[in-house]
Amino acid sequence: MPLPPYFAYGSNMASSQMADRCPGAVCLGIARLPGYRLAFDAWSNRRGGLVADVLPAPGSDVWGVLWQVTEEHAEALDRYEGVARGQYRRESLQVQTAEGESLGVFAYVICDPGEDGPTTDAYRDILLEGAREHGLPPDVVKAIEEVPTLPPRPAPPGPSTLPS
Repeated sequence: MPLPPYFAYGSNMASSQMADRCPGAVCLGIARLPGYRLAFDAWSNRRGGLVADVLPAPGSDVWGVLWQVTEEHAEALDRYEGVARGQYRRESLQVQTAEGESLGVFAYVICDPGEDGPTTDAYRDILLEGAREHGLPPDVVKAIEEVPTLPPRPAPPGPSTLPS
């Protein structure tokens, strides 16, 4: 039995990232998840900042990208999303496609959300890449542009900056 589509609302919206993680995954278009809001509420060592989550929020929507993935892709996503470590879990959700069709999907949701906070410029930028690439609504792109980010970390001293 084929998997339902995967609803990506974070960095996996970007085709460049999905091509690395799930070669051959097919973009099916965009959709919105009604009754949820986008949050940045879980620390990622790999990203060096907080990463995206969806939290219930009546009257709000989260837009994202639908992907048709294989079971092998889903297993790879489970590894990347830290399912075995308890970072994210797969959850069945209902979205509305851009055409207004209700569709059952799966998405990754943070297991133990913390406080909302800033992410990194690099993580926000990959969300923007995916949002722009797939034509998410302009107000959604603007909201991602306005996500608070951490101040850039200073580069470690290089050989030319070490005291002699």
